[in-house]
Amino acid sequence: MKRNKMRDDLIFHITTEENFNTFKKNKNYEPESLDEDGFIHCSSGHQVESTANKKFAGQDKLLLLVIDVTALNSTIKYEKDPESGKKYPHIYGPLDTNAIIDKIEVLAEDNGDFKIGFISKT
Repeated sequence: MKRNKMRDDLIFHITTEENFNTFKKNKNYEPESLDEDGFIHCSSGHQVESTANKKFAGQDKLLLLVIDVTALNSTIKYEKDPESGKKYPHIYGPLDTNAIIDKIEVLAEDNGDFKIGFISKT
């Protein structure tokens, strides 16, 4: 089976339902990282699983925000992580909730790992 490339206009932000509800103000989502780091941490499709397992180990449930970058009002930059050397998308400014095209609940496996994979059919 041929695997198609993930859409370039989609990025993902991993959070929890509680954090999403806490930091959603009117039509914007402004997590703590926006104040602390100056941007909102995101991942591309192939980075989601490793990010979830690295940054959210010990959680039982996550909320994966699917973001349409063409609908963003804030600037997006792909920047190199100093630890891994990989480039990750960062949103510099609030995330307009209209750019969130889906919210996916992700449950941890019995061993605590998150298994998140995407195959594009388009």
